[in-house]
Amino acid sequence: MVRELRAADMVGALALLRERPMQNVFLEHVVLQGTLGRIPGLFGWESGGRLRGLLVVGPQGGTALEATQAHRDEVCSDFAAFAAELAMRPRHIIGHEDLTGAFWSAYEAKADPVIWTRREPFYALRELMPKSGNAEIQVAPAEASDLDEIVQNSRQQHTEDLKDDRYAADPEGFVARHRADLRAGRWVVARSRGRICFQVHVGARSGTAVQVGGVFTPLELRNRGWAKRGMRALSARLLRTHPAVCLFCDEENAAARRVYEHVGFEVAFHHQSWLLEHSPADRSRWL
Repeated sequence: MVRELRAADMVGALALLRERPMQNVFLEHVVLQGTLGRIPGLFGWESGGRLRGLLVVGPQGGTALEATQAHRDEVCSDFAAFAAELAMRPRHIIGHEDLTGAFWSAYEAKADPVIWTRREPFYALRELMPKSGNAEIQVAPAEASDLDEIVQNSRQQHTEDLKDDRYAADPEGFVARHRADLRAGRWVVARSRGRICFQVHVGARSGTAVQVGGVFTPLELRNRGWAKRGMRALSARLLRTHPAVCLFCDEENAAARRVYEHVGFEVAFHHQSWLLEHSPADRSRWL
């Protein structure tokens, strides 16, 4: 049975997610924020009085799920039928390939047109590789005065990586989300000659790992080692307080993969993702 999750479901949700903790850093973070019963878009699949599956469909259509292996196919089938009827339908489906593949098989016939699908190695870092080459750089939380630069860099990163200009779709919302994350200390930057040469978003945190994303170096500053040095400095900083740092990227992005592997990130498993279109009438549902 699929139902909306309540605050009282936190213990059961965490028990499910911690069966595969590295796989569920993002979902565990969402649950730990006290979102159950407080915001829409969080659903559970229950059987025998226990949660066997969890589905999140976020305010921009971001969709992630988990299910016990014994119930995977049934959970994914029921979640697919349920999600197809939501006012906020899935737009960006992402997660471990064994689950997203099963979900997509059930959801494909109901889905909006596909912009792209891709496989993404999920990297984890527990210990830095020995340092070699260029001098270290300093990274620090972004300042309020960095907002405009971060927004424009992030817009470029989204357009390059996701082929999706989310700023153009909703400039005010895009800026507001970045401002809130900046104030929360989630944007970390390095500077060279007064401008940002490297930026990254520090996102979900759990007892297992901290997840980062939005890694970006401005086009005119690339191929100078900023990303390698920035990722090394950021990872060293985060490993002081977290057992691991994790991230994912497009399997075909060889340049990014070289950066991460140079620092010491290793592939833990693979994601499979789909980015879907929405008709103009539907776009307001995920902005």
